[in-house]
Amino acid sequence: MPTVERAGRTIHYTQEGEGPGIVLVPGLGSGAQLFGTLPRRFARHGFTCCAVDPVGLPPSGSLPGGIYDFAQAAHDVLAVAATLPGPVALVGTSLGGKVCLAAAATNSPHAERLVMLCSSALQTPRSRRVYRWFELLCTEVEGRWLGDLTAPFLFGETFLNQKSGFVDDIVRSTKPSEAGRLFMKAQAQALQAFDGSELAPLVKWPTLCLAGAEDVLTLPREVLATASLIPGAEHECFPNAGHSLLLESAAAFERVLAFLRR
Repeated sequence: MPTVERAGRTIHYTQEGEGPGIVLVPGLGSGAQLFGTLPRRFARHGFTCCAVDPVGLPPSGSLPGGIYDFAQAAHDVLAVAATLPGPVALVGTSLGGKVCLAAAATNSPHAERLVMLCSSALQTPRSRRVYRWFELLCTEVEGRWLGDLTAPFLFGETFLNQKSGFVDDIVRSTKPSEAGRLFMKAQAQALQAFDGSELAPLVKWPTLCLAGAEDVLTLPREVLATASLIPGAEHECFPNAGHSLLLESAAAFERVLAFLRR
């Protein structure tokens, strides 16, 4: 299992393929497993694709003090990027997009492209309530119900209706450990304080911000507003897709490929 050490932190990641590097950064409470076969799909298209297990989620190291810090998480991702052949792109979904935004704002030499999937730099009263809802889910509700309670929001209406059996499989497999729930709590608390509106204008990398028209967690207009804050950022919103964008939309995957190949 490949790992990288940084400032006393151990970051585990998966790796597949050969070619320019891609670092996939997962969303709230998730690790590399979230991406399923996606790293293999990127590898088949000529990339070295890594998926990160964030510090705080095994097999990566423990979270110092039990507190999730976006700046530290960003440097963890850049430490993985530094091991890959260039040019390296950071691709983050939801919370992972915010981590990648924080990494891009450093203008590190270890990566040079940013893709944010269903992710917003903005903090609003509504988004804080969404993150508080996630915090309560992982602290006040039995873990065995987490998949059932989040599935209606993690996928768009079209996917939920057309792929109901697939969603059932995901719900059945969503049984977080106690350590996983504590990690999710730490991330949800950090999200309630995160505001990337001052980071976005600092990004100098080519950037792509993608939204799902059926996303009810990160609203499409929030993704558009984020793109407007990042100099030169490209933006697209995909119909019939929700928060799990690359799983739900083949067109979105092709859009990312085209952006990375340029």
